[in-house]
Amino acid sequence: MTFEEALRERIAIRAEGSSSFAVQAFGEELIARLQEAEVVFDATVEPLRCSGRRSKKLEILGYAEDTADDSLVVIVGAYYDSPGTILTKTEARKIFGAGEAYLEHSVDGWLSENLEPSSREAEYAIYFRENLGKFNRLKFILVTDATLSSRVITIEDEVVAGTPASYSIWDLRRFEELAASESGRDDIRIDLTEWMPEGLPCLIGAENGAAATSYLAVLPGRLLADAFQRYGSQLLESNVRTFLSARGKVNKGIQSTLAEEPDMFLAYNNGLTTTATGVTVEQRDGASFITSIDNWQIVNGGQTTSSLAHFVRLAKDRSLEGVFVQMKLVTVAPAQAAELVAKVSRYANSQNKVSEADFFSNSPFHVRLEQISLRVKAPARDGVQFGTGWFYERTRGQYENTKNARTPAEQRRFELEFPKSQVITKTDWAKFAFSWEQKPHEVSRGAQSNFMAYAVATDRLWEQSADAVNDDYYRQSIAKVIMYNRLRAAVMKADWYEGGYLANIVAYAMSKFAFELGRKMPDHRFDFERVWRQQALDPITEEALLGIARAMHAVLIDPDRPQKNVTQWAKQNACWDSAQKKRVVLPSALVDELTPTSAAHAAPGAPSATTPEGGSVVESVARVLRVDPAVWATVLGEGVVRGVVSPIERALIERLAVPGTVPSERQAARALAALDRSAEHDLVAANAY
Repeated sequence: MTFEEALRERIAIRAEGSSSFAVQAFGEELIARLQEAEVVFDATVEPLRCSGRRSKKLEILGYAEDTADDSLVVIVGAYYDSPGTILTKTEARKIFGAGEAYLEHSVDGWLSENLEPSSREAEYAIYFRENLGKFNRLKFILVTDATLSSRVITIEDEVVAGTPASYSIWDLRRFEELAASESGRDDIRIDLTEWMPEGLPCLIGAENGAAATSYLAVLPGRLLADAFQRYGSQLLESNVRTFLSARGKVNKGIQSTLAEEPDMFLAYNNGLTTTATGVTVEQRDGASFITSIDNWQIVNGGQTTSSLAHFVRLAKDRSLEGVFVQMKLVTVAPAQAAELVAKVSRYANSQNKVSEADFFSNSPFHVRLEQISLRVKAPARDGVQFGTGWFYERTRGQYENTKNARTPAEQRRFELEFPKSQVITKTDWAKFAFSWEQKPHEVSRGAQSNFMAYAVATDRLWEQSADAVNDDYYRQSIAKVIMYNRLRAAVMKADWYEGGYLANIVAYAMSKFAFELGRKMPDHRFDFERVWRQQALDPITEEALLGIARAMHAVLIDPDRPQKNVTQWAKQNACWDSAQKKRVVLPSALVDELTPTSAAHAAPGAPSATTPEGGSVVESVARVLRVDPAVWATVLGEGVVRGVVSPIERALIERLAVPGTVPSERQAARALAALDRSAEHDLVAANAY
């Protein structure tokens, strides 16, 4: 299978066979790859399309705020779903133009004045108008499943809506090169002779066959600031970028030194620790000069770098003349880059408040999940003679690399054993976990931010009980993956769903489901083992989740929400607070999907019930036995007259009204379903049973 065929297959899996969501799936798949390569961070996939002045086409695929370098990434797309398509420069300019026009029509107020206020296009127009001023640069990225014409060399920078803008294109060939990259990142070569024609003088550490070679050098401040302006947060190792975003980019002490004592900057500053996968060194007159650096990453000193760029950006007359920064540069082999860069970063930041969880990618927790995923197979589905595995990608591109290391026959067997639809990235794993753990606002903050928050939580889990991360933990986690994916597919096909906010709806619905189970059925827990065994959700669970999803959609788009932009509203604790207060009804038959908790885990003071013979009963039966006779009388009277209760339910309730009658679990579930409908029709109070 070619890369192009594999990509189309991944998009089709995401679209769940629905052509209506093909563009959404296309955007999700390609933008996820950009996030894995750390080209963009915490991106929102939100296809928007409308017309502007004189029927001008306005269209974007998504966006991302890069707080590390104060840039707004605007993603546009061209999805052709046709093999061999060539993207010309003319067509690329049209696509970029549609994105530019959407932003310009947003900023000047035209869209908010002329579109339906409740539309997503109007909502985002207001958001961009109110927030564009806080960004120093726009980065337009075009993603496409076509191949860029060889005639397209560059697209010049421009100014859009008063903000400097740069342009890049990610076509099929570039995505294929990314997939084949040993480092898993977009390769960047920085030519230092642009600033220093002779190269950067350096000292080379001992070269004795070690896995890494070190260089020491003194960088001109202007070189560092310019490189950061050009490449932005792609120069920052992911943990450093997260640290910067959380703690602040600009150091007042550095700003003061640059303004008042620039010649003392080298003496005062601790300097940089950086890594690269390749360095070009020239020898002249017994001295060494670095002329280019491949995949340069700053693992310590991100605040110094961003502060230098900030200083010169504030005023045109500001200079970094005489400002120098000491640098240690460590080269690592591309194949070992992820592991070695993380280690260098960990030790370089040992003096800083960067937790061990920030280096989660190579943690023992991560490694154990990978090991379990290769060993534990899901039960075979009906008609299939073997079980399949869920492949957990500990590192980027691990699935394809593992498959490609095999012979063609072994590759086919590998794909049967580990289907592509059952590959889970580490950021997706964090999303599924936090969706169940009632943290939908964290999930809504974006893939990388959610992943780092999840890393902190799992770091604590590992410290407290590493043995808890076992086969049972893994099987229950996969069941949550199945729940998320089935709910996502159901929402996409729901008649009430009109597009937009899909990831937010699903995360909030799963969290609300977990919240309601804990509140209404504290003596029970959801039976994830059952989902694992079936590799599917029972219809009653899917029905319950879909009903909750509709209620969560209402919370997200509530006209009275304090934040106009829905995706920004979804990130707030207040949104989750509102979601918890939203009234939803769980189907009574759902009790069949639950398992009773042990007495040790039961909620304090939770009511219990016994049969006349003294045997314990499950919660659904206990609830039926606690129903007041007056409630049954109302259901039998008004419920029957108004058609809320069926004849079969009427006969059952008449039997239950006789003192001492104990229903079976199935009968109890049917009776509670009748009570739920009665409550929905305001015949009885929701807390009356």
